[in-house]
This record gives sequence, C-alpha cells and structure tokens, in this order.
Amino acid sequence: MNFFILLYKEIVQFLRNRGLLLFAVYAFTLDIYLAATGIDLTLKNASFYAQDFDNSYTSRELLSKFPEPYFRFKGYLLSDESVEDVLLKDRAVGVIRIPFNFEKSLKKGDRTEVAVIVNGAEVSASYLFSAYATQIIYNFITGRFFKPPVEVVPRIYFNQNASSKLFMAYSELLTVITLFLLLLPAAAVVLEKERENVEMLTVSPLPNIVFMVAKSVAMGLIVLLFTAFALFFTVEKVVSVPFRGSELDFLLLTLIYVFTASGLSMFIASLSENMLQVSQLTILLLIPILYLSGNWTPIEAMPKLLQWLSLLSPLKYYINGALAIAIKGVPLKELTSDIVALTLQGGALFALGNYFMVRKI
Repeated sequence: MNFFILLYKEIVQFLRNRGLLLFAVYAFTLDIYLAATGIDLTLKNASFYAQDFDNSYTSRELLSKFPEPYFRFKGYLLSDESVEDVLLKDRAVGVIRIPFNFEKSLKKGDRTEVAVIVNGAEVSASYLFSAYATQIIYNFITGRFFKPPVEVVPRIYFNQNASSKLFMAYSELLTVITLFLLLLPAAAVVLEKERENVEMLTVSPLPNIVFMVAKSVAMGLIVLLFTAFALFFTVEKVVSVPFRGSELDFLLLTLIYVFTASGLSMFIASLSENMLQVSQLTILLLIPILYLSGNWTPIEAMPKLLQWLSLLSPLKYYINGALAIAIKGVPLKELTSDIVALTLQGGALFALGNYFMVRKI
C-alpha cells in the first residue's frame, strides 16, 4: 500500500512541476514535429548552373533531365571565372560542365566526359547533388546511345519514397524518450534533496530501496504515457508517418528500456545535489549514448574502437527493436537478441544505480 501511495505522490508532484510538464509536452509534440518536417535529408531545390560548350540539342536535353523540385536551374556560365565566382559566393550547389563536340562524340561512340563541379563547403547538399547528377547523366547517356550489359534496378523496401520524414520522426521520438528516462527519475530524487526531505525519508520505516524504485516506476509510467500519446497523436496523426507494426509491441519494448535507463538515472541522482547538476550530467551521458547508438551515424562507419563501445549503449538495442517494429512491422517475439541485451543491461544498471543512490542517502 505504501508503494502505491508513493507512486501517486510522485505523479502528482510531476504534474505540479509546470516547468518539467511543459518541457515534456513540447518534446513529445512540437519537437518531434519540427524534427520530422523541418529536417529533410533528400535533395530539394539544389541550385545549379551549366557551362555548355557544345550548345547542342543533346546537351540541352541532358540539362532538362534535372527536374524540379530536386534541382533548380539558374542559367548558363560562359567562363571558368564565372564558375569560381558562383561557387565562392554560395550561389549554387554545383555546376554541370558539358564539353565541346559532346553530341558528335556520343553519336560516334567516342569517349566523352561531363564534369560535375560541386561546392564542397555545403557537405551534405554537395554529396547528394554529386550522387544525383552522376546517376542522371549516366542514365541519359546509356539510355539514349547504348545499352549497358547489366541493368541495375533498385527496389526500396519499407520506405518506398525514401522519405527522410519517416526516419526522422521515429529517431527524434526515441531520442526524446531517452532524454526523459535519464532526466525525470533523477530530477524526482534531487528535488527531494533541494526540499530537504531526504533526512525525513532516511528515518522513516519505509526502506530506501522502495523509495528509489517508486520514483523510477512513477517516472517510467509518465514516460510511457507520453510515448503512447506521441505515437498515436504526434507521429501517426500530425506528422502522418505510417506505423507498420504493433503499438503494443512498441510500448512493451519501451517498458523494458524504461527499466534499463532508470538505472542510469539513479546513478545521475547519486552524483547530483541540485537540478543544475542533474541537467549537466544528463547531457554528459546522453551525448555518448546517442553517438554510439547508430541513431546519427551507422555503427559500421565508426572506427573499430567505437564499434566495440557501441555494445555498451542501451539505446543501440532499443533503436534496433523500435525501428524494426515501427518501420518494418517486425513482431516483438522476433527481437529476442535486442530484448535479452536490454534486459541484461537493465538488470545491471538498475542494481548499480539504486545501490549508489541508497548509499548516497
């Protein structure tokens, strides 16, 4: 009975904390919406110029293959100085340079080159522009003048339109969940320190471990409720991102992750004396957890040392499972390896976190 009274107390206390409540509402609604709709990893409205020395029907037809809204043709350049000027002043992402006798060379079957000059200062846009432009030029030349011996036909599963909105919505949701699982339980404990209630708890007949577990469970339930709200409302309704798996499976996996992350939060609480320290330590732990999770950079692209360290990031296993459920529709029973890893890490972290917290009290 005392445990449930504590749960009720923690939930009411959170609802009365207007700062944390407003932050949670913002993070699980507007923050996810902005990340999904405001960050686009596809090429859009890439300004480019052409330096067409051939000025033939074929060269003009090639330039017509760069369509809007992916590209935006700004005009022709006549000299190399003009090319340097537009790139230096960031007036274009790239320049397509078509050589003399381009059409004649293609008709004769002779070797010819089309240069794609990109503005390397805009790393992401220049990489995408180069990749898109190279593919367009290759398809134009091979489709019109000769057939390659092998034809490559790509097929995209799970995200047929290659929309970055799908990934960004779920990626931001998982990041927000991690942030609040690290922040809320630690904040609940430290607020007791700031209000000087810890001394009364140490002399109460209630064991300290029950006090810690009650705070972890209460904050975990709050995060679960906000997660369900964000999933059903923000992601599926507002952002209009499809969810292909079972929402119940997603929430069950999140429940396991709540157990894992709460241990880290108790560790933060054991080192903190006020809310400023809680926020600082939360960011200090959150950044490496995110970097090593594969959420921002594929783990395969990391140095070997970081690939090994990524095994310590609980978010890695949560992301693997959560995205498999949400995007691919994989049932929870097929995510055994990720569930086992989360559970083992959760048991160790929860035990250590509460051990340090109880000793601190």
